[in-house]
Amino acid sequence: MNKKTYLVKVAYLIDLSDEEYKEMGDQLIPELENEMIVGEHLKLDWQSSSTILLNSETMNCGKCFKCNSWVTDREKPDSIDELNNGAVVDNRLLCDECLPEDHRWAF
Repeated sequence: MNKKTYLVKVAYLIDLSDEEYKEMGDQLIPELENEMIVGEHLKLDWQSSSTILLNSETMNCGKCFKCNSWVTDREKPDSIDELNNGAVVDNRLLCDECLPEDHRWAF
Protein backbone atom coordinates (compact mmCIF):
# COMPACT_ATOMS: atom_id res chain seq x y z
CA MET A 1 0.00 0.00 0.00
CA ASN A 2 1.43 3.39 -1.06
CA LYS A 3 0.90 5.92 1.76
CA LYS A 4 0.80 9.70 1.51
CA THR A 5 1.47 12.23 4.28
CA TYR A 6 -1.30 14.65 5.24
CA LEU A 7 -0.87 17.85 7.24
CA VAL A 8 -3.69 18.06 9.80
CA LYS A 9 -4.09 21.49 11.40
CA VAL A 10 -5.95 21.79 14.70
CA ALA A 11 -6.99 25.19 16.05
CA TYR A 12 -8.65 26.08 19.35
CA LEU A 13 -10.06 29.38 20.62
CA ILE A 14 -9.78 30.00 24.36
CA ASP A 15 -10.69 33.10 26.37
CA LEU A 16 -8.10 33.86 29.06
CA SER A 17 -7.19 36.85 31.18
CA ASP A 18 -3.53 37.93 31.11
CA GLU A 19 -3.12 36.38 34.56
CA GLU A 20 -4.61 33.05 33.46
CA TYR A 21 -2.38 33.03 30.38
CA LYS A 22 0.73 33.63 32.51
CA GLU A 23 -0.31 30.92 34.99
CA MET A 24 -0.74 28.35 32.26
CA GLY A 25 2.59 29.15 30.63
CA ASP A 26 3.78 26.23 28.54
CA GLN A 27 0.74 24.17 29.52
CA LEU A 28 -1.47 26.26 27.22
CA ILE A 29 -0.78 23.93 24.32
CA PRO A 30 -2.56 20.63 25.00
CA GLU A 31 -0.61 17.40 25.20
CA LEU A 32 -0.39 17.29 21.41
CA GLU A 33 3.36 17.42 21.74
CA ASN A 34 3.25 13.76 22.67
CA GLU A 35 2.55 11.26 19.95
CA MET A 36 -1.16 10.48 19.85
CA ILE A 37 -2.88 7.33 18.72
CA VAL A 38 -6.16 7.69 16.82
CA GLY A 39 -8.03 4.45 16.45
CA GLU A 40 -5.94 1.32 16.64
CA HIS A 41 -3.34 1.93 13.94
CA LEU A 42 -3.17 5.65 13.16
CA LYS A 43 -0.37 7.56 14.90
CA LEU A 44 -0.27 11.37 14.88
CA ASP A 45 3.25 12.77 15.03
CA TRP A 46 3.33 16.25 16.60
CA GLN A 47 5.36 18.82 14.62
CA SER A 48 4.62 22.28 16.03
CA SER A 49 2.34 24.40 18.18
CA SER A 50 1.62 28.12 18.26
CA THR A 51 -0.66 30.66 19.86
CA ILE A 52 -1.89 33.94 18.42
CA LEU A 53 -3.54 36.64 20.51
CA LEU A 54 -6.49 37.80 18.39
CA ASN A 55 -6.74 41.58 18.17
CA SER A 56 -9.60 42.93 16.07
CA GLU A 57 -8.00 46.39 15.95
CA THR A 58 -4.79 45.26 14.26
CA MET A 59 -5.76 41.97 12.59
CA ASN A 60 -8.38 40.90 10.06
CA CYS A 61 -10.71 39.36 12.63
CA GLY A 62 -13.60 40.20 14.90
CA LYS A 63 -16.79 38.78 16.34
CA CYS A 64 -19.86 38.22 14.19
CA PHE A 65 -22.43 40.94 14.80
CA LYS A 66 -25.25 38.38 15.06
CA CYS A 67 -23.87 35.26 16.74
CA ASN A 68 -20.65 36.56 18.36
CA SER A 69 -18.40 33.85 16.88
CA TRP A 70 -14.87 34.78 15.79
CA VAL A 71 -14.62 35.44 12.08
CA THR A 72 -12.22 36.79 9.45
CA ASP A 73 -13.29 39.02 6.55
CA ARG A 74 -12.48 37.06 3.39
CA GLU A 75 -12.92 40.17 1.25
CA LYS A 76 -10.00 41.96 2.92
CA PRO A 77 -6.29 41.11 2.87
CA ASP A 78 -4.54 39.06 5.56
CA SER A 79 -7.47 36.80 6.39
CA ILE A 80 -6.87 34.23 9.11
CA ASP A 81 -7.41 30.77 7.63
CA GLU A 82 -8.23 29.09 10.94
CA LEU A 83 -11.21 31.37 11.66
CA ASN A 84 -14.70 31.17 10.16
CA ASN A 85 -15.21 32.87 6.81
CA GLY A 86 -17.11 36.13 6.89
CA ALA A 87 -17.64 39.50 5.30
CA VAL A 88 -18.94 42.98 6.08
CA VAL A 89 -22.55 43.74 5.11
CA ASP A 90 -24.06 47.14 6.01
CA ASN A 91 -20.96 47.95 8.10
CA ARG A 92 -21.44 44.80 10.21
CA LEU A 93 -19.04 41.85 10.23
CA LEU A 94 -20.99 38.61 9.76
CA CYS A 95 -19.87 34.98 9.75
CA ASP A 96 -20.65 32.65 6.84
CA GLU A 97 -23.75 31.30 8.61
CA CYS A 98 -25.18 34.76 9.40
CA LEU A 99 -24.52 36.33 5.99
CA PRO A 100 -27.50 36.77 3.64
CA GLU A 101 -28.12 33.59 1.61
CA ASP A 102 -27.14 35.23 -1.66
CA HIS A 103 -23.74 36.44 -0.39
CA ARG A 104 -20.77 34.66 -1.98
CA TRP A 105 -19.29 33.71 1.42
CA ALA A 106 -22.58 32.50 2.92
CA PHE A 107 -22.59 28.91 4.05
